Amino acid sequence: NLIQRKWLYLEPIFSKGSLPSEEKKFKSIDENLSDIMFSILKDSKLFSLIDVPNISDKLKVMLDQLEKCQKALTEYLEIKRSILPRFYFIGDDDLLEILGQAKNPLIIQS
Repeated sequence: NLIQRKWLYLEPIFSKGSLPSEEKKFKSIDENLSDIMFSILKDSKLFSLIDVPNISDKLKVMLDQLEKCQKALTEYLEIKRSILPRFYFIGDDDLLEILGQAKNPLIIQS
């Protein structure tokens, strides 16, 4: 559940290429998670997960990698906030939206 929540939060950010330095890492996580979810789709019984080789290790690594991606995103936002201190009063989601629309001043002003 924790992996799914982190993935759901980070996927739209990394799919747009907002953080190219971490994009490759996230793509690997995305592929591994998709493989696991596909195996669950084929057979939704809990015991079928036992047949997935090293599933416990894979999930631990994915969670660790997702946390590293989230940390990199936080550091990226802190850099942007240090450039323009007004950004300290804006939440992460709103700041990401502003940065994503940086070339469209009409949206930023609204």
